[in-house]
Amino acid sequence: MRILETNDWVIFNNITYQIHEIRDFDQMCLTFLQQLRLLMDFDAAVFYYSSKTCVPELRHAVCLDYPQEVAEEYLHQYQDCDGSYGLLKGGKAMVYRASDMFSDEERTATDYYHKFCEQQGLHHCVHLIPAMNGKAVAKITFFRSRNKSNFVYDDLFLLEMFKDHLALRISKYYDEQERQNEKLTVHQCEERFHLTARETTILGLLMQGLPNDVICEKLTITNNTLKKHILNTYKKMSIRNRTQLFKMVKEYSDD
Repeated sequence: MRILETNDWVIFNNITYQIHEIRDFDQMCLTFLQQLRLLMDFDAAVFYYSSKTCVPELRHAVCLDYPQEVAEEYLHQYQDCDGSYGLLKGGKAMVYRASDMFSDEERTATDYYHKFCEQQGLHHCVHLIPAMNGKAVAKITFFRSRNKSNFVYDDLFLLEMFKDHLALRISKYYDEQERQNEKLTVHQCEERFHLTARETTILGLLMQGLPNDVICEKLTITNNTLKKHILNTYKKMSIRNRTQLFKMVKEYSDD
């Protein structure tokens, strides 16, 4: 079993920090692949992911020293022919080498191997599948060329250490995407963003399409007071204008 030295732990902690703190998801994926090279030797890698509603089918790829167009072709035409797709459907978190599933003779005879490994000058590969609540949420594949040795237990042990961190980060990303794609009611906004009673009332009037002067008259407040309430509401909801508000909130309803 690999024993991490002090410098290794510093790198490991930095990588886990970046997994959780980098807001742009594709940048997080790329940074993870780049930084992992400080702890594990590999020649190329692909971080495949999707969305909460699509898993286990994968839809997107972030590549490191691997052709983007080849990864996209895998996503659109070949992933259901890949043996790992069945493991994704199983929903279990795991780390495994291709050589653990098939003999070298079996694997090198497949169209998948010729197209996605051999043509790229790659041979050995190890897969990391993070999972959360019984669902696989991504697949990350690392490759080595034939002139290098296969991945060993120490490599698998290292990837296991990142498995739960990645699962949590990816699940949070999927939840964020799902929330962005659903419109909220005024009441849901009140609860989720901790709006005051006055802010909730103004939000409801805004969603009716009423102009500011009419809202001021209804509530007997000045235009400056109204603007302060609206800006506070925008700040709580992390938006900047009325266009974003109408994209985020459903048309006014009594709930």
